[in-house]
Amino acid sequence: MVPFVQLLTGPFNFLLRDPEEVRRILPDAERSLPPLHRVYLEDEAATPLLGFPVLSTPELDALERAFEQYVIQEEEVELAILQRSAFDSPAFQGAWERYRLLLMRAAENVTTASYGRSFPAIFWLWHSGTMARVLRETPKRYLRRDATAGRDWGDLLKYRVYQKVIDRLTNLNYELAQRLSSDTDEEEEQLFPALFTRMRDNVLILSETHVSPNLAELSSYFNGCLRLDGRDFRTRLLRLVEWYATELHHDPELARLAGVLGLPRTDDPRTHLNRPGMVTFLAARPGWDPDQLLSPQLVHVWENLLLKLKEFELLQAMRRSIVVCERRGEDLVGQVRQPRAGTSQAEWLTLSPSTRPLDFMAPWVVDPVVSRFGLIYDISDFTETVTMLRRSGTLEQDRSFRMMFRFQRKVNRLATQHRAKLEKYLGDGAFYSSREARYLVGLAILIQRAYREALTRGFPFSKGLRIALNHGQYRLLPIRIGVSTESERYEFFGHGVVELTRLTTGKGHRDIEEIRNLLIINGYPEATVNRFFAPMYQHNADVVDKQEQKRGFYAYINSNGSLVNEGIVATGELVSRLAGEKAFDRIFRLVDGDRTWIAVKLEVPGHSLLAGFRKLGMAQLKGLDNTPIYEIVDAGLWGDHTLLELRGGDLVDLVEREFRATLGA
Repeated sequence: MVPFVQLLTGPFNFLLRDPEEVRRILPDAERSLPPLHRVYLEDEAATPLLGFPVLSTPELDALERAFEQYVIQEEEVELAILQRSAFDSPAFQGAWERYRLLLMRAAENVTTASYGRSFPAIFWLWHSGTMARVLRETPKRYLRRDATAGRDWGDLLKYRVYQKVIDRLTNLNYELAQRLSSDTDEEEEQLFPALFTRMRDNVLILSETHVSPNLAELSSYFNGCLRLDGRDFRTRLLRLVEWYATELHHDPELARLAGVLGLPRTDDPRTHLNRPGMVTFLAARPGWDPDQLLSPQLVHVWENLLLKLKEFELLQAMRRSIVVCERRGEDLVGQVRQPRAGTSQAEWLTLSPSTRPLDFMAPWVVDPVVSRFGLIYDISDFTETVTMLRRSGTLEQDRSFRMMFRFQRKVNRLATQHRAKLEKYLGDGAFYSSREARYLVGLAILIQRAYREALTRGFPFSKGLRIALNHGQYRLLPIRIGVSTESERYEFFGHGVVELTRLTTGKGHRDIEEIRNLLIINGYPEATVNRFFAPMYQHNADVVDKQEQKRGFYAYINSNGSLVNEGIVATGELVSRLAGEKAFDRIFRLVDGDRTWIAVKLEVPGHSLLAGFRKLGMAQLKGLDNTPIYEIVDAGLWGDHTLLELRGGDLVDLVEREFRATLGA
């Protein structure tokens, strides 16, 4: 597993790319920092970016502008207090209120919609970048207002403004946590953004965007915050680097000690001084001159500053991992790199349409509705088979369930090969999702083949296998709640899952079977239950298509309009999407008795498959609108001599034409 720090991008002038260093700075880094997400490009086979996709919206831009205007008003107030002059109180209150309302809207959204997904931490990473860019420019704005006051007091006023901003934000976060704790049944401490607390305690994180090895950007920090002569401090550090290089060259014992401490041999001895405690150790050596190098007080300043610099670079690297996203027409594009020095042009790449960027100003933050291709497979009469196995003894039960385990393992391996994601095991089956129809169609055929093979080996669950495929809208329910080391986990629910379930089980007969099994489980005599339901079973027998059921796997719509699925079925939407993918270039006509399929050749990982499609009609599915249903068969079982290649034509049109011809007959 790649260490967390190795996934971050530099530059790192003070932070060592060492997991132990990160643990010293942030002992709970992997828990307190949000995990990096894979952000896929348009070509999902390409190496994904690692970061946080954040959607740029007018409301989010307004939050940035509101913060800048509020800080400018705080600067006006501090300058007025210093000069004992009046300031525009209504303008100040108006700027603060605009910012407060937008900030509270975003903060409440990320808190209530998080469900353990680190939304508050990602939001404060993003917003802290805005804060740092604005506060970094405070001394320059003072110089533009009043050159004399800016030169004399600009640095000091910057940190007064900084403290006012931090105090107000801290109070707002406490108010929000207190208000939401009663609604969410969580403790206030759990709702307060922990990452904001860490940022608040390190002034560099919220006031700087970059620090060079020579600390040139920290002039205002030395002058206004530490009340030190920054130029003198940097000069002493340069002398220290030169002195240490000389000592390292002439003192073999010091060189060996550096090696024991794991310090790299390098042409730049400055990297050795970035090890915490190293300067303190060197200050005790006989050749140390506190007048030319660092005094004991300045040694202490350096050691404290070094820890702040390391933490700053770590969190700045996290901020650089934010991928700003925009919607341009139908495409989602992401700014994958910051503009190069001296240019104003950012690099933008088209992202995968499956990317769900974070919209901090929307209540859900991440839209829970996704469009996916779904597949459910289900073993027929599983409960009945299990009941029979209970009477067969422990050894037979154990053997049967081991075979079931091996079958499900094989199905899962096939799904992985075909880019299908396991969403949930369903006891005797499973639910998979995918972003491409051809892979799910290929997977369905291969699952059916795996079942045939299992039957030849004595697979006891031999009553049949049902598979259903669709394309629909699903809602994602996050189920990782609270602090956890697990990766993000979601449950699919909504119309798409209901439709797949109905396609798998059919309608009326399954309802009767479920009630029958429930009564038997609750102690009613099986013979009595069977006698009670006999008339209903007889009615169902009247609408059974015996010709269809002679096939090994079959599907049809009976005279009641109910779907009988003991094979593979799919919705019209999935077939239409498959045709739109243009995943095949050869189309065939397959005739078997009075049934006709339109077959296409699909190239999927490790296999070249022939998938046959036949429209069954409109099915009445429980609780859903009438749905066009298609049967899919493994057309390769018929042999090439039964296939007639067709020249041109659309898959959906050809299947529809055959369906109408059947109705006409």
